[in-house]
Amino acid sequence: MLTEGVSLIDSRSDRVVMEPNPTYWNPARRPTVRIVYDNVIGKDAGIASVASGDGRVDVVFDLTPAEAKAFPQSDKGRIQTKKAKTILTGVFNENKPGSVWRDPAVRRALNLAIDRQFVLDQGAYGYGTVIPAFIQPGRFGADPGMSPLPHDPEAARAHLEKAGLGGREIVIVSSPAWKEVVEAIGQCLSTIGLSARFVSDRGDLPEDFDIKLEWYFDWTPQYPVACMHREFFGRDATLRQGPEDPEFDALYEKLLHAPEAQTEAVVREVERYIQDRSKALFLYAPFTLFAVSERVAFTPYDTCMSELAETRIKG
Repeated sequence: MLTEGVSLIDSRSDRVVMEPNPTYWNPARRPTVRIVYDNVIGKDAGIASVASGDGRVDVVFDLTPAEAKAFPQSDKGRIQTKKAKTILTGVFNENKPGSVWRDPAVRRALNLAIDRQFVLDQGAYGYGTVIPAFIQPGRFGADPGMSPLPHDPEAARAHLEKAGLGGREIVIVSSPAWKEVVEAIGQCLSTIGLSARFVSDRGDLPEDFDIKLEWYFDWTPQYPVACMHREFFGRDATLRQGPEDPEFDALYEKLLHAPEAQTEAVVREVERYIQDRSKALFLYAPFTLFAVSERVAFTPYDTCMSELAETRIKG
């Protein structure tokens, strides 16, 4: 798999070294630098190396928002961002006995309680984009006429009290990397008389948890169906959190058989249905974050891969 842009010349337990492939088919994208993946230097040490400019590390991938915020002021390195093809969303636990989250009105009420820009700013230090449903603005299938659900705490309070949820504690499971996001959600809930309790998904999950924060890939046109949507709601989905939804399944079948020219319009139908039914706790699309040395020109790819083929040494 290394014959496209680079050739593997050395593989050891501590590092992988790659040289430019002079026979790569696209001269405009032919790599020009030697790349060393160091498997010994820790992430913290790598970030410190970029900031100090000591020459040991030039690019560190996949920083957390907290790591990016803590990056020191430096003329030797910087934080570089990329709008990744991912979303951060809350999956309602509709499967637990007596789940209140099977009611679309209750799911919508909790969405109305959340100030998404506040959650993004406080929980992720602004590294992301608030989105209306599962597809990021500008991506294939995103509906430019859709807006994020509004922040309406008074309407949220009224609906939740009507459903008998006033004063309830909401148990939210997430990776420790998103603990600050859960805390920001908790601040929003506190304004309507609810509270949030963070539970790390590294431990045993309580059976009565309410929401699990998940990071998923959004729609990608390389696939003939809306894989993100099917992952949540389809009959054969392993991550399914709720009962079967015949209306959604009908939309999915429509998408499967739509002519290519109509595919995007059907995807937008799916997005609108998901928002109308508040199928998830919609949050935001995180950025992919990198610590990058000022001595290199780094081009992050629009994928989940750690490609370095277009990185150049400055000067």
